[in-house]
Amino acid sequence: MTSRRTPLTVASSVVVDRPASDVAAVVLDWGNDPRWRAGVTALDVEPAGRAVEGQRQVERLRFAGLRFTTPTRVTAAAPLTASFEGGNAHVAVSGLREVRAVGDDRCEVRTVVRLTGRRAMRLLLPVLAPAYRRRDAADLRRLATLLRSLS
Repeated sequence: MTSRRTPLTVASSVVVDRPASDVAAVVLDWGNDPRWRAGVTALDVEPAGRAVEGQRQVERLRFAGLRFTTPTRVTAAAPLTASFEGGNAHVAVSGLREVRAVGDDRCEVRTVVRLTGRRAMRLLLPVLAPAYRRRDAADLRRLATLLRSLS
């Protein structure tokens, strides 16, 4: 269980039978998130397109009956990876998205999200952690299904 001061770290991965460059084009374009991340109701990305350092996102999300609007920005970007950070009054967030080739037409997608609760969310985050982990794993399964459909 996460203490009140320790960030909740959620790491998930999935292997996909697609070339890493094709997968990165989807995963590293935050504008695609509503297609595979449950609860994301809207996402504004500026500038639009694949992640570049300094790119900003404003995510609107429903989770556990709560609504969140969270601004983030890309802190580093490369052809197969992007790091981000941001937050709102309830949570500070940081993490990365990474695509790693494991064969010519196969790759692993890995996501890591670190959440640090603020205010009352410090107490609520440890309670929500199991549900957040389940949702994150389900999101990557939806991503794999989406990528298979793009053949």
